[in-house]
Amino acid sequence: MIPRAARPITVASRRQHRVRTAGPLVWILSLVLIAPLARAQAYALVEVRAGDAVGAIAQRYGVDVEVLLDANDLAGHLIRPGDVLRVPLLEARGGVAEPAPEPPPGFRRHTLASGETLTEVVERYGITMTALVGANPDLSSLDRLPVGVELLIPPGEGLVVGLEQGVALTDLIEAYGADPAEVARANHLRGPFDLRPGMLLFLPGVAPVAALERLAHVRELENTYVWPLHGRLTSYYGRRNLGLGTSSFHRGLDIAAPSGSTIVATRSGTVTFAGWSDRGYGNLVKVRHAGGAETWYAHASRVLVRVGESVSQGEPIALVGSTGISTGPHLHLELHVQGVAIDPLSELR
Repeated sequence: MIPRAARPITVASRRQHRVRTAGPLVWILSLVLIAPLARAQAYALVEVRAGDAVGAIAQRYGVDVEVLLDANDLAGHLIRPGDVLRVPLLEARGGVAEPAPEPPPGFRRHTLASGETLTEVVERYGITMTALVGANPDLSSLDRLPVGVELLIPPGEGLVVGLEQGVALTDLIEAYGADPAEVARANHLRGPFDLRPGMLLFLPGVAPVAALERLAHVRELENTYVWPLHGRLTSYYGRRNLGLGTSSFHRGLDIAAPSGSTIVATRSGTVTFAGWSDRGYGNLVKVRHAGGAETWYAHASRVLVRVGESVSQGEPIALVGSTGISTGPHLHLELHVQGVAIDPLSELR
């Protein structure tokens, strides 16, 4: 099934829509939620350090010791350095800490461990990154999540949304282009009494477009320059000895890889040069980024982009070759800031 792109919902400007249907799904398309919206519990993640005690942590955050023990399912006060505790913030502020809504049917929970990446998570559960984002559309990052973050693991691709106060379910389904029967089946909905304000619904086949775009932007801000190629570093930035008492200054990195390997843009930008260079670079691509910095990709066997074209971070722009002055297939990468070549290694993530 081709995922249907999610369309944004503006509750304030929403108009009621009448949708005619037959059979047991009539209630799905006509129900309006008017009960107050349940709020999920907010909490801080605190890593236990040497010398910490449950009582000291509770006092530091202004919560009762029993509340802290209950929030972490602790039978006693034994904690160890490296443990991650949840500290309920609503309780600390004097409010009532309400439980987080249950995930839709068929979902599992996964707590991110120290050193674990989202790539490892999706491989472990046999799902795609798009499916993971759809199940967790409020993720703050794809690369820098703190230890202890709880993830929902979906049974397939789709989008998880919450039922909001005063929003008709018919509008929710129509706005996202979801299929009413699939929504009812995926969420085990048999009648209106199965719906609760604040509950999470799974919309099968709906792509988390907005979340993916936001996270792509976050990733670029977090990882300004990504590696353009997987290969072996054969020459670094700086002065190098050429033998016979001679030397030169190498203005970039050389990354050896098989001829024809894909070279991707290290950062989003606009192609300012794409073609043959008579300065020894062979087939060369230059990409200008926000702020005026440029990355240069030299010795390509083939150029895949044109001047003026906008490219995204990670998008293929050329293939590895050995054109120009080159001793073998590799990528010569340069990073220019304010017109001066700097060491790319210090910026790559």
